[in-house]
Amino acid sequence: MTEFSVPVSEHVLPNGLKVLIAPSHHAPIVSVWAFYRVGSRCEQVGITGISHWVEHMLFKGTPKFPKGQIARLIQKHGGTLNGHTTYDHTAYFETLPKENWLIALDIEADRMTNALFDPQETELERGVILSELEMYENHPEHRLFTEVIAAAFLVHPYRNPIIGWRCDLERMTRDDLYEYYRRFYAPNNAFLVLSGDITPEEALPEVERRFMELQPSPNAKVPEVKEPPQRSERRVKVKGHGELPLLTMAFHAPTYKGMGDENQEANNESEALAPYALHILADVLGHGRTSRLYRKLVETKKALRVWVANSINKEAGVFFVFVTLTDQSSLQEVEDEVWSELIRLTETPPEQEELERVLHMKQADFLRWLDGATERAYHVGACEILGDWKLLNTYLPNLQKVTPELLLEAAKQVFVETNRTVGWFEPVKS
Repeated sequence: MTEFSVPVSEHVLPNGLKVLIAPSHHAPIVSVWAFYRVGSRCEQVGITGISHWVEHMLFKGTPKFPKGQIARLIQKHGGTLNGHTTYDHTAYFETLPKENWLIALDIEADRMTNALFDPQETELERGVILSELEMYENHPEHRLFTEVIAAAFLVHPYRNPIIGWRCDLERMTRDDLYEYYRRFYAPNNAFLVLSGDITPEEALPEVERRFMELQPSPNAKVPEVKEPPQRSERRVKVKGHGELPLLTMAFHAPTYKGMGDENQEANNESEALAPYALHILADVLGHGRTSRLYRKLVETKKALRVWVANSINKEAGVFFVFVTLTDQSSLQEVEDEVWSELIRLTETPPEQEELERVLHMKQADFLRWLDGATERAYHVGACEILGDWKLLNTYLPNLQKVTPELLLEAAKQVFVETNRTVGWFEPVKS
């Protein structure tokens, strides 16, 4: 594998705002990302979906930037913008020509504290989000995924959909949203990532000028939650309008841990490398036409699509297998085929040729992730949310450290019948 790392400088303002600067001088472009350490895992029953709703409201205006002006301003100056909400974070970005990049800092500093949450706009957005939820509910994949995750997690807020449960979206008030915003949108619960044709010497004075006086929030932290071990298989069956049957399996899996020092014990390194081993196993099973489940299910006309992923969140990981069946196979038959491949990985590690193929794909994907200023800034921030931006630069080296023995160990730890949640979608054509 090619050695590659992203240079990042780290700075923290007195009010707790962290600033990460990742220069990339390939083009005269600067991408500014504002990350907040708030997502659906911070929500309680009764306010599920509030993080996503608040994200929407930050596009609805401040006294300085009335509704619609942010988008018009960015487009006028040749830029792009967006925002998103996940289980663990909310983020906003603007990518602009370098000559206009300070507009992005002005926007993010202003809406960190001055979003209006106009009552009429809040109600209008309730309708938008309920329509978005209805659209999701019409997709069998979304319905099955929602049911499986809710069954897989009994305690952790990861069991709740990021968009929220309908009953909460219908009852939440403008005051609920505004109080949540005031609690979590603060410099000590946020960080900036700047990437592109910029240097720390250029950027830091401009950041300080706009963010230094913003006040921290004393109540921004939420306790971490540990999901208890799953001790029995869980199953859900969803029936509804749809064209084809769907199968999913979800397994609790480890999340990232620090690698420690060079003298750490072998079992600590084994634990730390387990997520990387599972990334490799996911691609062995489902990445590309030469992957095992593609050959076993798609080439034999038993499935249209196979998707396998080792999904990492801050407080838990989940290993997913998702299959869209054809009408030439049954759910039980395909489930048995998938399970036999998973069990095979607990007995015999992948061949060296398979491993090399996957590692080459991983390297290519990694380099594509970092191709532009926007993508680079996002991935620096996403790793910071998971624990430390340095995870980005240890990703490829840690993949290379994974041995056949570690692949077997990870498979044996995760692919256990009592650790799986199985979901079936059975279409009803009426």
